[in-house]
Amino acid sequence: MTKHIVIIGGGASGIVMAAHLAQNCNQAVKFRITIVEAGPHLGRGLAYSTSNPSHLLNVRAAGISAFAEVPDDFVRWLHANHPEAAAEAAMADGFVPRMFYGDYLEDLLRTLSTSAQTAPVRIIAQECCGLRQHEAGAEVLLADGSVVPAHFVVIASGYGVRSAADGPLRDPWQEEVPQDRDARVVVLGTGLTMVDKVLSLLDADHQGPILAISRKGLLPRPHGPHHPLSLSTADIPLGASIHYLMRWLTRLVVAHQAVGGDWRDVMDGLRPHIQTIWKHLPKDSRARFLRHAASFWDIHRHRMPQTQATRLQAALYDGKLAIKKGRFVDALANSDRTILTFHDIASSTCCDLEADAVYDCRGIRRKSIHGLPPLLNSLLKQGQARQDCLGLGLEFDSNFNLIDARGKSSHRIFGLGPVTLGTFWETIAIPDIRLQAQHIARQLQAHRLEAFTLSKSGEVH
Repeated sequence: MTKHIVIIGGGASGIVMAAHLAQNCNQAVKFRITIVEAGPHLGRGLAYSTSNPSHLLNVRAAGISAFAEVPDDFVRWLHANHPEAAAEAAMADGFVPRMFYGDYLEDLLRTLSTSAQTAPVRIIAQECCGLRQHEAGAEVLLADGSVVPAHFVVIASGYGVRSAADGPLRDPWQEEVPQDRDARVVVLGTGLTMVDKVLSLLDADHQGPILAISRKGLLPRPHGPHHPLSLSTADIPLGASIHYLMRWLTRLVVAHQAVGGDWRDVMDGLRPHIQTIWKHLPKDSRARFLRHAASFWDIHRHRMPQTQATRLQAALYDGKLAIKKGRFVDALANSDRTILTFHDIASSTCCDLEADAVYDCRGIRRKSIHGLPPLLNSLLKQGQARQDCLGLGLEFDSNFNLIDARGKSSHRIFGLGPVTLGTFWETIAIPDIRLQAQHIARQLQAHRLEAFTLSKSGEVH
């Protein structure tokens, strides 16, 4: 029996999904895999397309294998393909340049194409514009008007990517640093994307002022020694309000530090339970968390390697980088410069600032002013999907099945990665994505196809 699976999105989530499908093939069930991706680079997406060695993984190499049950897969790949980087990682507490992980994912895809367990993976270099579900399967609608039939579809795309039409704000992933080394640069956001952009500027020996603006003005905390605290679900007040939960977490950190522990131990021990906590968190508490606590959560949960933290602190000390608490209001082009308007939180006034370049590094939770990508927009308009209650992503059930406008789960369309952010919260890092992919692959392997088959031409019967 061969099942045809179409994966929408060829970034890290899509390749990890394909790898788990291949791993779950056996003599009785095989998968034929098609990846639909309009971008030029498979397996890299935004995070792993960088070629700058200063852009490091924020997860240790030992914890970012594509397979949870083979935790050293990436480390072994590093030793075989980049032994110098593997040696440096050992000295740098396990953090390596992100471009190597993109290479690793590309190698996974090449391995899939030569695997005896699966047919060669088919790549369609187009954008998916919509889906049609049938009792017997689904149809994938492409930008050129063609249709690809499938037994099942996995949406592994992002939830929304900033458009180049977002005015004069620059895309930090696409735009090079200014040629004028004395240019005034403003970065919106102070998270990990800002860290990458500032390091790119420092690498280019940028001499002009760099100002980073965010509402809280907080930098990601640095990583430290890795000793996760052992926690079980029985230790966690599931279903409590966000106020009670955060008070419990604070007390746990204080108690752990009192016996010589580190707050990072608590955060890392909590990680396996985060999706369960989010699932049981009341809806009003989720909204309150996003308004008041998400920034504090992010800087402790999504940390940066110590080498990056050291460079940023030096830039702050030398005056090359400044951080201001502010809320973005507007940006207007003025000849070859940008007039940025923001609300200065310290003075509670609206300020205008002229800059040579303004990079938008505010993260994936910011809703695009140009709406959603064509596929997601189509699914919502046709009632095949609905947004989660906070508008962070589409809504899925506990098995990653897409939920339609009537609240019914699809048995043909699944999702993983950032598109499921609102349902599961922790869905953007490889350790979480690989578990989602494993779960979906096992479901698809077990799913019975008694009612229909696919012909050799790919038509659904």
